[in-house]
Amino acid sequence: MAAVFLCLLLSLTATLAVRRQANLEVPAFSAGKLVANVHEPQLTDASGLAASQKFKDVIYTHNDGAGGPYIYAINATTGEVISTMDIAMATNHDWEDIAVGPCGENSCIYIADSGYRSGSSANTIYRVQEPDTLSPSLTLAIDSTATYTWSEDESQTLMVDPNGEVYLIGVIYSGRGMVSHLPASAWGSSTPANIETTQFLPIHTHHHDPVSGDISRDGTELLIKSKSNIFYWKIENGDVLTSLTKPPVEVPYHPTGLGEAICWSADGQSYYTLPEGHHPALYVYSRLGGGHGSSSVIGK
Repeated sequence: MAAVFLCLLLSLTATLAVRRQANLEVPAFSAGKLVANVHEPQLTDASGLAASQKFKDVIYTHNDGAGGPYIYAINATTGEVISTMDIAMATNHDWEDIAVGPCGENSCIYIADSGYRSGSSANTIYRVQEPDTLSPSLTLAIDSTATYTWSEDESQTLMVDPNGEVYLIGVIYSGRGMVSHLPASAWGSSTPANIETTQFLPIHTHHHDPVSGDISRDGTELLIKSKSNIFYWKIENGDVLTSLTKPPVEVPYHPTGLGEAICWSADGQSYYTLPEGHHPALYVYSRLGGGHGSSSVIGK
């Protein structure tokens, strides 16, 4: 009996040590703080969020399908809409997520028209260069377009790393979405790229998830949002796909209705969420110094 008890004790100690070690690698974040409600009459179905790499404290979002080919630039400290940007020659069949990352020597906004609407998916990603200035109304030209085919009906998660590599995650009930990488050869090609993989996200939820995600600007951290949770990964050696095979850590989330948008701040010191609906509430979650706070390891 003593031997059995000792084995159980050693097993529990080892488990706790692994959890502590995992948590030590993860920063803690504050509970969500309301920045402001975004008062833009045309922004009613926010889906996707991304931080500008050219303008301080500016984040981009867009409407879900049927919302027109428009990106809204928002002041992340006040919630004010600074600019409405019309993406010329683009179609919003069902835009689901947005990201900002490099494209050659420039900084580009990536838009995933990847949702399932009216019995079909566009399976298209638009890339536009960030403008040099922001004015109330802008028209941006498409820098390049990529199309793809795969086994999934839709993706609501688009992520871009510091090398301009693009990742998509399919929507699956229970959250274990298929994780895919878009080959660079897809850009500007007249032939859709096949991006099917067999890697699945190691999370479990009770909804069709995930709904959004973002890679930090320095490429070392990753957030993925489900309808009810936010999951965090450290990216090891710049390898996104391998890192996403590891168990994540859950970080704070303030539910505000149906939320399908998350992004890191440009400096990586906080993250933002924005829900759907009229006058959506923009929340910020700030990085805390030292310790691992309320983070908890999520098993496979």
